[in-house]
Amino acid sequence: MGNALFITGTGTDIGKTIVTSFLYKVLSKNGLKVKVFKPIQSGFDEEKQSYPDSYWFQKSIGDDQTGMYFFKPAVSPHLAEKITGQKANIENIKQKLNELKEQYDIVLVEGAGGLAVPLQERENEVYMTKDFIKDLQIPIVLVSLCGLGSIHHAVTTVQYAMNEGLKIKGIVFNQFDDQNFLHNDNVSMIQKLTELPVLAKLPYFKKVLPDLDEWISKHTFNDVLAKLNDKKVNEVNIKTI
Repeated sequence: MGNALFITGTGTDIGKTIVTSFLYKVLSKNGLKVKVFKPIQSGFDEEKQSYPDSYWFQKSIGDDQTGMYFFKPAVSPHLAEKITGQKANIENIKQKLNELKEQYDIVLVEGAGGLAVPLQERENEVYMTKDFIKDLQIPIVLVSLCGLGSIHHAVTTVQYAMNEGLKIKGIVFNQFDDQNFLHNDNVSMIQKLTELPVLAKLPYFKKVLPDLDEWISKHTFNDVLAKLNDKKVNEVNIKTI
C-alpha cells in the first residue's frame, strides 16, 4: 500500500493547489506513481463553468478526476451543506482514499482551507479538517506565504497542529521573493520558531502553468525527497533516486 500526504495551509487562497501540483510534478519526475485527491471542493466558477481546483489540476497535471464532492457556494464545507442540502459522506471519502493508496505510491490529499475548517456540523459535534487527518493519521505538508503576517499565521497553525497531535513533515513557502528582505527574514524566523524543515520556496509566477514547469525543470529537488523520506510516513520509503 502507498502512503498519503495532506496538503493544508495557513489560510485560504495562499496557493495550496499550486503547491500540490508542484509536489505531484516533483514526485512523479522521480519515478513515483502519484495521485491528487481533493475530496471536497466548493465555489463554482460561472464564467469557466467549472470548479477552479478541478480545472487547474486538469490543465496542470492532466487529471480531471481529482474531486469527489462538489458544492457550488464558495463557503466552508459545513455551510455549503446547509445551503445546498447536499452531504459529503466522510466514510466514503476515507474508503476512497484507502483505495487510492492501494493503486498509487503516494496520494496528495488537498484540504479545503486550513486545519480548523469545519467539514460538517453534526448533531453532537463539529467535524473538522483536523479530525479527518487524525482519523486517517496522515502527515501534513503546510503551505505558507512569506509576507507580512506570515509568521503569526504559520506559528499558530503549527501550534494548533501540535496540540491536536498532528504530524507536520515540513513547510512549502509560496510566492517567495529571494530579493525581499522581509520574505527572507520571515522564512528564517518561521523555521526557527517551528523547527520544521523548509521543503521548498516557490517564487511568484506571472504565468503559473508554463512558469511552474520551467522552474521545476531547472532544479533537482533532492532535498524535498530527502525531507519527505522517512519511515514515519506510514512506514513507506518514497525515495526513488
